[in-house]
Amino acid sequence: RPGAVPYALPLELPPPGHALRERGLALLWARTVTVAAAVVGTSRLRLVTKCDETFERLKADFDAHPKVTSHLEQYGEFSLTRALPEDVPAELRAMPFLSARGGGVADEPLLGTNEAAPLKKRLYLGVDYGRSDVKCAVVDESGMELSTYVTRWWRPAEQVAEEREYLDPAILTSIDEPLRCLGEAALEVIRLALDAAGTEVGADGAAARLCGLGLSAAGCVRDGRLCGLPPAFGGCDPSASAGVLDRLEHSVLGYVVKHLPERLGSRLVVADGGGDCATMLVNDGDASAMWGSTGLCAAEGQDADAIGLYLSCGTGLAGGIVRQGGGVCGGGVLEVGKLVMGLPMASGSAPQHDTLGVAGVAQGMAGTQRSFFNLLAARGGERIEGKAEQRAAIVAMQKRPLDDEVCSIFSTLGGWLAQFVLELSEYLPFKLTHVEAGGKLTDAASGEIMLTKARDALKEHGISNVRRADESEFGQSLALAKAVRSAKED
Repeated sequence: RPGAVPYALPLELPPPGHALRERGLALLWARTVTVAAAVVGTSRLRLVTKCDETFERLKADFDAHPKVTSHLEQYGEFSLTRALPEDVPAELRAMPFLSARGGGVADEPLLGTNEAAPLKKRLYLGVDYGRSDVKCAVVDESGMELSTYVTRWWRPAEQVAEEREYLDPAILTSIDEPLRCLGEAALEVIRLALDAAGTEVGADGAAARLCGLGLSAAGCVRDGRLCGLPPAFGGCDPSASAGVLDRLEHSVLGYVVKHLPERLGSRLVVADGGGDCATMLVNDGDASAMWGSTGLCAAEGQDADAIGLYLSCGTGLAGGIVRQGGGVCGGGVLEVGKLVMGLPMASGSAPQHDTLGVAGVAQGMAGTQRSFFNLLAARGGERIEGKAEQRAAIVAMQKRPLDDEVCSIFSTLGGWLAQFVLELSEYLPFKLTHVEAGGKLTDAASGEIMLTKARDALKEHGISNVRRADESEFGQSLALAKAVRSAKED
């Protein structure tokens, strides 16, 4: 991308005729997919090699996996070419740390302002959406939490317009419908914030000012912008949705500004009609890291080189990396669920990624709910598909005594989690010192078995601080609200 140092990864391969040549070529494919889909987010690949056979094999692997090529084309037209040794940048594995502050302001005022009203409170809004629900939080100029709000995705019920039909957002076909859910949730949490402030705001006709909006997106984000259709919007037409998704945080802000008069009257104005409102969009993995990073100093003392990996282990896997002081690892997409953890044995198989169609990917192995059910199935158990049934099965397992089976299952999952961290480290230009993981499988005594196994394995590689994340239902939305607050107040 313009102005960016190209990401370059070295890899030594056995020469033609070597007994390990085939495994080396399989590793090249795994590393290439990971760089393109999980680390950088790119459709333009170049290979430096003296061996024509190596390049032709990589081309053949892409031809054999059309889902990978299709996924990468969200970043542009796919190309795989050869490069010369002198084309390799001096800096390998370029992944700079970026400021975790607001990413800009709205392009222009979205509505006329009411600047005549006395302004007493400056409010900052964080919105966090995933496939299941939308969570929002508001903080004031001091960073104090004023309100939180959560709702499932919905649309107006057909029979009674005032009622809501709750649903899987992926069945919504117009981008206006999920935008309405996000905007209405934002308006509701602002109302709750104004009410919580009592007579200080609004009772005498005075107005508060919305000065920032941050958005945590469950989807691929590169350079602060969504790439392609996020899973929650999978039912929408990509072309028709492009205008909204291009700067989704501005679209949500625009919805708020448009509906303010009818919902909140003069109780709130938006800074310069939106034109001076700090905005920011990150993926949910980076949002988790931003929330968890507050404990990095306490965990690592005064070590200025402390770098933490923060994982959200749900159905899939999201994660982000921060260093002490709050900088977020950037320069790519860091879609960690797409990282290829290892190569399947010749006599075995490994779970495939549902989008890429590639085996051995972290989504189905690295401490996620998918990994739990994949392991149960591999041990001869019944495949459990429904979300309610899966959750019930996890809870039932966690309530069991720590018998040999439970210990074996969660110890295996801990080993997989450690393998994921070590494989991710191969792509990083720095050394991780701290790992936190949150999610349903990390709960209870069985979760501690999983994390203990991961801790013991990673300790041998210099990563001694591995623990369960401090959970907060609204952690990601609060992190984004505080990030845009910092952009305006500090």
